[in-house]
Amino acid sequence: MFSKKFLLAAITTALCLATAAQNTDRLDFVVRHTTLKPAVRHASFAVCVHNITKDSTIYSRNDDLAMVPAAINKLFTTAAAFSRLGPKFYFENYLYYSGDIDRQGTLQGDLIIVGTGDPFFCSDRFPHTDSTFYRLAEAIRKKGIKRINGHIYADTSIFEGDMIHPSWRWDDIGNCYGSGACGINYNENSVDVHFRAGRRVGDPAIVTSTHPEITLSNQVVTGPRDTVFDICFFGAPNQDSRLCRGIIPLGTADTHFRASLPQPALHLANDFTNYLRSHGIAVTGQPTVHFTMPKQYRKLCIDSGFNLFMTTALTTQTNNNIAAESLFKLMGYLRDGHGTFSSGRRFMYEYFHELDLNTSQINMVDGSGLSRDNRITAYFVCQFLDAVARQPFFFDFAGALGISNRIPEYDIIPPVPEDCSLRIKSGVASGVRNFVGYFTNEDDQVFSFAILCNNYSCDDSTIDQLIKGIIEEIIRL
Repeated sequence: MFSKKFLLAAITTALCLATAAQNTDRLDFVVRHTTLKPAVRHASFAVCVHNITKDSTIYSRNDDLAMVPAAINKLFTTAAAFSRLGPKFYFENYLYYSGDIDRQGTLQGDLIIVGTGDPFFCSDRFPHTDSTFYRLAEAIRKKGIKRINGHIYADTSIFEGDMIHPSWRWDDIGNCYGSGACGINYNENSVDVHFRAGRRVGDPAIVTSTHPEITLSNQVVTGPRDTVFDICFFGAPNQDSRLCRGIIPLGTADTHFRASLPQPALHLANDFTNYLRSHGIAVTGQPTVHFTMPKQYRKLCIDSGFNLFMTTALTTQTNNNIAAESLFKLMGYLRDGHGTFSSGRRFMYEYFHELDLNTSQINMVDGSGLSRDNRITAYFVCQFLDAVARQPFFFDFAGALGISNRIPEYDIIPPVPEDCSLRIKSGVASGVRNFVGYFTNEDDQVFSFAILCNNYSCDDSTIDQLIKGIIEEIIRL
């Protein structure tokens, strides 16, 4: 949780404090020294540090340079969601039925699952979602339904049919993180694929199971024992099959990776139909997607998901692209009545204008940052973070960011002094290393900062260490 100092500094009295000018000479020396390194010399490198307490930019270098943000986009998406939806918002999924129930308990009609874009509906990663089918089935039983003389429909109409943005990379969209958002998401739109190694180096790896079941063309081979796992999935958005390439080490008994799940709503409807049949509720019809709601229907139950704070924390701290795209399209739906990439983009630009930000310094085409068509400047990031620090939802927004002095997957953040606070978000992709966030120093002054690096010519660990040196200087301010 945030320290009391951070909250007071960011929201109330700290915005009015006046202290001596910051000494940025050492920070400037480290940044300039970093940009002279061969690994960064030909890269795009930008740094901006803003003192929110004094409302002044205290350091900048190339802060007007347009850069690929990667997952930094999630900050814009989640802040806008807090502003539009409020922290108490919950995703809700609905189960309706049409027709009548006769005396024998037969529903002469259909069941309709209506989604609201809940990114974690039926996700197997969380204990409370393991029993989603059970809860829905219990609601059916309590209604007295023993047999369904009809179909299970999945209504995804809240969002457009295109889950994938045209500018997303081919080597992303076959993997779970590039699956996109659907009106009904299922198991985070992913397929768990389990492998075991072959008997000898060079032998094909063996796929032991997939869930949900899809057609998988397996080209993964067995490598030496010291081989690093390297698995990638390929496949078109609506093609119900995936190609898998890569290598796993000799001796691997069981390991699993996640592919993207095409047509998640159809898989959910199919699996729920099979679940009911195997648990004593007969269903005569076949599962179907994109159902137009009948004129006469009744609500059977509501299944609630996570609140917005938890959704945001999972979005930012685990870089969950599906959650970001679900929020992005949901806000587009609230604006235009249909959740699309275009309507989400229109909502975001209206939000930026509400914050009085210069939108010529940003190009935002999706909610997660997967697209390489996205662009931001370091100055825009700091201005955005400053504006959000003055919003009533700031405590929830900042509390959902990376915690204190570390980012789980990238251990580049130095220890933070006891009386200071750090909240940080990474944006990482091939050739992209970005780190932005908030920092409070020992004098209760609050800063926003942005370190953006694109197109560096070294390995990721080398650039991480160079950026770590800059962060060390920022937290000394």
